[in-house]
Amino acid sequence: MVVVGLTSCLKQEDFPNRPDLEFIGIIAAVQPADSLGAIRFSFTDGDGDLGLNAGDTLDDFAPGQPYYYNLFVRYFDKQNGQYVEWVPPSPLFNARFIRLSSEGGSGALEGEMDYGFAGRPGAPFDTIRYEIYIVDRSLQHSDTIVTPDIILSNF
Repeated sequence: MVVVGLTSCLKQEDFPNRPDLEFIGIIAAVQPADSLGAIRFSFTDGDGDLGLNAGDTLDDFAPGQPYYYNLFVRYFDKQNGQYVEWVPPSPLFNARFIRLSSEGGSGALEGEMDYGFAGRPGAPFDTIRYEIYIVDRSLQHSDTIVTPDIILSNF
């Protein structure tokens, strides 16, 4: 689950057109009920082309295409002190978030997102981490944020 908070600035900000992310922290999840917690991060985008409409399902954004999702998540188990990526048979952790726009409908965007996590089904390991990046409608990739250790038994 992805929850987005959007803030608008009183003055015009000059952000790069490529999305930028910054990890904020891990918080306890309220919704959905099956989430253990949420990864909170901030974002900026200079040209304001973040998010997808429900009808954005053609060409690059079609189901089965690489950019059907616009939030990409890699999952890692900590095994004997080393992180090992677990790759599910389908894109279990990726998500689509709604189209965002600043007040007035164009221009720079900044805000925060929460990505709800629950661990992987039947995970034999208690410590995990995630790597997350987003892609805008121009197919520009953000940098990747990496969470610190998440100890599932703490949730």
